[in-house]
Amino acid sequence: MSGASKTFTPSGSGRTAASRGRIALIVILAFMVLLCVRFAYLQLFDPNDYRTSALDQYTNSITIPAKRGSIYANDGTTELAVSATVYNCFISPYDIGKFAEDSLETSEPIEREELLMKVADGLSRILSIDKAEIITKGNRTNSKYQIIKKFLTETEEAAVRTFISENKLATIIHLEETTKRYYRYGSFASHILGFTGSDNQGLTGLELTYDEYLAGVDGKSVKSSDGYGNELDSGVGSTYVPATNGLNIVTTIDWTIQNSVEKYIQQAYEDHKPNGKVECIVMDVNNGELLASAIYPNYDLNNYNTLSPIYQQKYESYIGTEEERSAQRSKLLNEMWNNTIATQTYEPGSTFKIITSAVALEEGTIDYNNACFVCDGDVMVVGTEIHCHNVYGHGSQTFSEALVNSCNPAFIEIGGTIGTKLFKKYFDEFGYTKTTGSDILGEVSSYYFATSGTQFETLELAVYSFGQTFQVTPLQHIRAVSTVANGGYLVVPHAVKALVDNDGNVVKTFEYETDRQVVSTDTCNKIITTLTNSTKNAAVTGYNVVSKTGTSQKQSTVRPDDYISSCVTFAPAEDPQIAILVLVDDPTSGQYFGSAVAAPIVSNILTEVLPHLGIKPNTDEETTVTVPNYSNKSIEEAKAQIEALGLKCVVKGNGDTVAAQLPEAGTVIHTDGVVILYTEGSSFTANVAVPNVINDSPANAIRKLINANLNVKISGIFNDDHNNCRVISQSVNAGEYVLPGTVIELEFLYEEDIE
Repeated sequence: MSGASKTFTPSGSGRTAASRGRIALIVILAFMVLLCVRFAYLQLFDPNDYRTSALDQYTNSITIPAKRGSIYANDGTTELAVSATVYNCFISPYDIGKFAEDSLETSEPIEREELLMKVADGLSRILSIDKAEIITKGNRTNSKYQIIKKFLTETEEAAVRTFISENKLATIIHLEETTKRYYRYGSFASHILGFTGSDNQGLTGLELTYDEYLAGVDGKSVKSSDGYGNELDSGVGSTYVPATNGLNIVTTIDWTIQNSVEKYIQQAYEDHKPNGKVECIVMDVNNGELLASAIYPNYDLNNYNTLSPIYQQKYESYIGTEEERSAQRSKLLNEMWNNTIATQTYEPGSTFKIITSAVALEEGTIDYNNACFVCDGDVMVVGTEIHCHNVYGHGSQTFSEALVNSCNPAFIEIGGTIGTKLFKKYFDEFGYTKTTGSDILGEVSSYYFATSGTQFETLELAVYSFGQTFQVTPLQHIRAVSTVANGGYLVVPHAVKALVDNDGNVVKTFEYETDRQVVSTDTCNKIITTLTNSTKNAAVTGYNVVSKTGTSQKQSTVRPDDYISSCVTFAPAEDPQIAILVLVDDPTSGQYFGSAVAAPIVSNILTEVLPHLGIKPNTDEETTVTVPNYSNKSIEEAKAQIEALGLKCVVKGNGDTVAAQLPEAGTVIHTDGVVILYTEGSSFTANVAVPNVINDSPANAIRKLINANLNVKISGIFNDDHNNCRVISQSVNAGEYVLPGTVIELEFLYEEDIE
């Protein structure tokens, strides 16, 4: 056997290989068992979550925005706020990459970066957006929705559509339909209407109060798509839920009254240059409807994040760091938006004497016919000297005289007859201890003895009796004093009447029941009788109105000459329908008495508002005439008709027929006015120098203008009483040359010795 080869196998090596094979087999079998268990778990125990996850991966959900309801004036047709269809622009970064990838197989390949730069260049130019910002959003490669700009203008929308079409970018750049809030009249009723945010949600005013009704409910469109974004035919997970548009609201705001209010409070702001604001409320005394509510300075609702010129001027004059200036701008924006008619308190001053009078008369603590009060110009109350606005005193007065004179010492005595217990009771009954329950959001509570932490004894009662050292909101105050106008009933101020659908059908009404009767009708009538036409600067020619002015010294400031001038008026006196409250916060024109500052604003507003409401004047005496149309009539006939009206007639030219006239037909002029008739060939020459009538009496001013062949329109005259009355403004400056017959508007003011 020598020379034969042998194979040597190490002991145990075969067994090792076999063991390894068995281990591997066991591992494989264990993995397969675990995999089967996992599949079974997914199929049998938790299928819904994973089915949902799978659906999420191949479904795309798009929100269908609801159209916000419109806001109307009280006529139900005048649109104050509407939602118009506009477009947002967004891009799909995912599709930028897909477009570039697909282009590699075409004759015009393009790299992703180059395509993104092309998109960014175009949209940056059209939409005035920073190109770097677009590139940053475009590099979010997995996203299919990156907003570039919201609420495109029509010009921007058209330019984007052209850019998409010319460059075949329909899969990359998209325009989605949405709505944007527009306010028809810009700053009109800005503080009461409020505004919406970028997502059409109400942020302030009625837009916020009634947001749940106005907003509607967004719809949804869900579509299935594959990994490349292509829509699937299966329809799995595809649904469409239409949007439910919001309801419209009909407010109580009367467009004409609101317009008059805004015009005259702006004029007052310009005339008196207050450090604070000018505010005005006009309310229906019988049901609490706010016919107008305005504050000046106001702001443009369509650009609510832009400071109005007055606030911008304050911002520009502010000196500070960049951070401090940013904080100051935010502060000014909030001040600009603030509806202080409900959110800020003030001292009502002598206008509160209406309430003190009502309590004393109702409880019989004074005798309306026989009470007598003596005023020497000041009075001592537990060691504190309190002055009357008339430093010489009013002498002996009846109750009616004391109220008309607005005598502080008399009302200190009247308050003393009431006592603290009764005063507290009626302060609550008139609604001063709580908010009004109106639909104006942000109403604050009043600041008075129960909230200030002070005692309420003899001295406190004395100053409360004439409206000082406590604070209420204008909304609370007009509500309280309106109880006297309507016979004693406390109503709830509110600014919305109803919800309507797009067909004009009423869906819901908002009715506010009268809270309670606070004082008797007899008490109210006594006060109305006393205050009828008591404030000449608040009077309206041809009407009887009930007015009380106030001049309250602000206790919250350290300056001794910081006043609030105010006036509250009911009209007409025979059957009050509306109440109007005007306040001017800290006028700096040199005038600060309510009778000189706030009362004329009331007169101007009511002169327009009362005829608008269909309330007829109570006098047959005509002080104005409406000029007829004399065009194409013979000079002889026209002259006879003009003179029959009591007007002066001046003929320019040698013709026989009227070719033109001044003033134009329909113009309202004073009964002593003049009409200029022009014949063919005559020329219009501005050759009349306007005389200076500032500080003149009514008679002298009218005579000067009529003698110059000019016409007159007057405001601020109380019937035939011209005593202590003077011209404070004329519409055309003295010395300017105008056409004969031009109407010069004069404003008069009485020198009244009341607050």
